[in-house]
This record gives sequence, structure tokens and C-alpha cells, in this order.
Amino acid sequence: MGEHSMKHRWKGTLLALAVGATLAFGAACASDEETTTATPAAGGGSAAVAATAAATEDPRADWPEKFVLGFFGGDDAEAVLERQQPFIDYLTAELGVEIEAFTGTSYGAVIEAMRADRVDAMVVGPFSYVLAVQEADAEALAIYTSCSSSVEVCTYNPNAKPFYQSVIITKKGNGIETIEDLRGQSYAFVDPASTSGHLAPKTLLIKRGLDPDAEMKTVFAGSHPTAALAVYNGTTTGGGTNEGNLQRLAKEGQIQVCLWSDGEISQPRTEEEIRSTFEACPDGNIAILGVTDPIPSTPFAIRSELPQSFKDAVKAALLAMKDDAELVKTARYWYQDPSGDLGLEHLDHFFNSLRDIAKLLDLDLKSME
Repeated sequence: MGEHSMKHRWKGTLLALAVGATLAFGAACASDEETTTATPAAGGGSAAVAATAAATEDPRADWPEKFVLGFFGGDDAEAVLERQQPFIDYLTAELGVEIEAFTGTSYGAVIEAMRADRVDAMVVGPFSYVLAVQEADAEALAIYTSCSSSVEVCTYNPNAKPFYQSVIITKKGNGIETIEDLRGQSYAFVDPASTSGHLAPKTLLIKRGLDPDAEMKTVFAGSHPTAALAVYNGTTTGGGTNEGNLQRLAKEGQIQVCLWSDGEISQPRTEEEIRSTFEACPDGNIAILGVTDPIPSTPFAIRSELPQSFKDAVKAALLAMKDDAELVKTARYWYQDPSGDLGLEHLDHFFNSLRDIAKLLDLDLKSME
């Protein structure tokens, strides 16, 4: 079935999309801030007073007495909190402040709690973070990075990327050579609320001058494997999915696909590299026509108005998680800041690709409930 009037259909999907992007993670409930003013010893001139104040000032004086972390509770809030307890214990020890856990019935509820200063920090899906910046002045500190579900014992992997990518695919030898050749052809998206299976590849198609709604025969396959198999089996001429899905299907022997010569996924690719990989691909294999901008993984977001020294301490603790092998093994994730590697002045800029998607597709973030 074709896509019709997508601008109207998006008004009701967006927070569901953010929920699908990140399972069992959420936000943190806020606490009152308390400011302590150091009183200098009596006597002495202004220089002596300043010296005494500097010597006695507590750099943690304006830190919150309690830091409440919130998580999306899903269908089993108790199980979510149990899974997050090692992380909570770690932050408690690193920060030296009381941490209280909070679960919300939706990401929207958690964002609203932050807007009302009842939540200090949250771990939310990337689209939810964009909304939280808009509605609650949230600030990203670090990006969640996890072990694959296929890894039995999770250990820190310095090569793991805090983002993933969607690709536009076809079957080599069917006459399609470029993205533009897909005009008028059948095309399999995954699901209306899928970032890598719909929103990101649709954005790339539009940027290449195609109107998927008017110029392509689009269907929603329902899942990433089904979309890729539709292309491989010739049910559709093209499709969109993420690289990891193609890698898994190839490993399972369900498809033959031409991925990258370096064997890596989640790596930005040049047009020259995409083209040369396509041309070298044997007929009958799935071949990649285009790669989307990186899709950010889940951020840890904090209320921006909290004291800078406290935010710095939280970020340092998050980035140090990778050094605690037992914690990584138990939690199966760690955090990183890819700003330097990606040439970003601020980590928030990492999410501009999602803002571009929302603008181009006229997505209403406020209606993503």
C-alpha cells in the first residue's frame, strides 16, 4: 500500500518512535538545589578575606542533595529498576550524593517532569531528547553505547560507535544503478515509526530529488528483515533498512549482500566508496545505493541549569564507566562523547540530523505521544 498524506500521519507517531528507539530507559527526577555561602574568618583585609573564603569554599556547596534518575518503566517498571540498579549504585559512589530512581509511564511523562523541575536527568531515545531540549532545556552529556545481543560476555569495545546508519538497497542486476533510478519503482519501508527503516531513508530519497509519496510505489513491510527480504526476493525493487539488519541476515544465510570491504558498519561512507562497492557487487546480491546521515544512539540528558561543576562530575562518571569491567559486564553498556571524533563543537549538534528529518518531513515533536 502506498504512503499518503504523511504530514498528517506524523502528527501522532513521534513519541512512539522515540520509545521504539530505546527500550527500558528514561529520565531522572529533580531535587531542590541548596546553595551554601562560606563565611570568612573575622579580621584581615579584603585579600585575607578572599584567601580565607577560597580556602574554605566547598566546590560541592551548590550541588543538589539528591539526584533523581528517571527511567521509562514500560510494562514492568520493577524489572527496569532492577536492571538499572548497578548503574545507580555506581553513580551514587562516584558522585557521593543520594540518587533516587523514578519510572515514568511514557517518555512524554518524563520530559514533562523535567520541564517542571521534578527530573534532573534522563536517558531517553534520540527523538525524545530533541523534544526535551525544546520543552525542558535538556543538555546531552554522553551517548549510550552497548554490546550486541549476540555477545555473551559484554566488555568495553573502543571501536563501538554511538550511532547507526540506514541504507537504501536494491538487488544488483535488476537495472537499478542509482537512487534516482528508483523513481516509479516499488519500495519497501519498514514501519511508519521506524527511524532507520522509514524516516531516515525517506529523508535521503527526498534530498536526492524523489517524492516517495507521489513517485514511488511504497509499502510498509512491518519489520527490518521483511523489508530486506522483499528486495532480495524481488518483491520490491528497492528498500530501506539499517546496516546491522543486513549483516545479521547475511550471517544467518538468508541473503547475500555486498557490505563494506573493511567489514565495518556504522562508519560514515563517501559517495566514491558507496559507488565502488556497488559496482564491485555481483549480480543477485543486495547492493547499497545510498547511506543516510548517522542516526544518534540514546543520550544521557541533564537539566542544563544544574551547577556546571555537578554536570562535569556526572559526565566524568559516565565516561569512566568503561573502566569498570564488572559494571560493563553487568549493565552491558557504557557511555562516550563522540564530539571530538565527529568534529562537533557541542554534543547537542550530534542530533541535528534528527532535527533535519523532523523539519523536512514536517514532524510535530509535541504530538509524539
